[in-house]
Amino acid sequence: MYKLIALDVDGTLLNPQSRVNPRVKEAVQAATRKGCIVTLATGRRHRPARLIAQELGIEVPLILYSGNLIYDTGQEKPLLHRTLDPAFVRAALEFLSEMQVSVAILQSPLHGERIFVGPGEDADPYLKAYTARPDRTDLIVRCSLQKLLEVPDPLVVCGVGPGRLEEPLLTRLAGWSNLESNLYSYALGTAPVMDLHGFDLLPPDHNKGYALAWLAHHYGFELAETLAIGDNRNDLDMLQAAGLGVAMQNASAIVKARADVVTGSNAEDGVAEALERYVL
Repeated sequence: MYKLIALDVDGTLLNPQSRVNPRVKEAVQAATRKGCIVTLATGRRHRPARLIAQELGIEVPLILYSGNLIYDTGQEKPLLHRTLDPAFVRAALEFLSEMQVSVAILQSPLHGERIFVGPGEDADPYLKAYTARPDRTDLIVRCSLQKLLEVPDPLVVCGVGPGRLEEPLLTRLAGWSNLESNLYSYALGTAPVMDLHGFDLLPPDHNKGYALAWLAHHYGFELAETLAIGDNRNDLDMLQAAGLGVAMQNASAIVKARADVVTGSNAEDGVAEALERYVL
């Protein structure tokens, strides 16, 4: 029944140690052998997501940057590329600055995939930890807030800080008249700052659900023929768009409430459980 399967990465495909368990890998490969197209649908950038796809042995279009980019790894070209409007970037930067949150802009890999960070790195341990991660140090570009407005091909406006900022940011954003945006929070787990979180700001119609529908249409599939698995707020649109939306047991309450079914946690091979039950 399900021809296109979209898997979130962090908190879903990866276990709590950020690895792919053998049972999960085997289930993904078995679904591929059965003829399903199995893709990743993640907020991650192209480079780290591609490494995970290679580990799984899949070479298909990947849904990246929470749906703003679909990149075909087989043909080395973008299929869907939705950059942010300059007015949205300006409003998002004003919002994060007002909330005194350090900011970064994630640039499209078609223009270098660089990460532009605003000022304050010396005074902000969270921003300093963010820029020091080995998987991104060669991509960091430090610039003024004004220069952030001029970044070519921006895909995500991102705030960086402790996890406790999520609720204040969501509350303030709801009453912020100059910015219509979703906010997605996720742990980055960077030592020595263990509570490092990212807070992605994206227009409401820029989401994984839109990308899943686009990719299904690209292959000539109905949405009823798609299955999606996720755990976070940025998976909600995708889970609700899919023919079967599966939430991980470790997902937030709102995600589990809106999913069609709930599988095991990412520590219990929940992705494999779902694929074995509904696909294999």
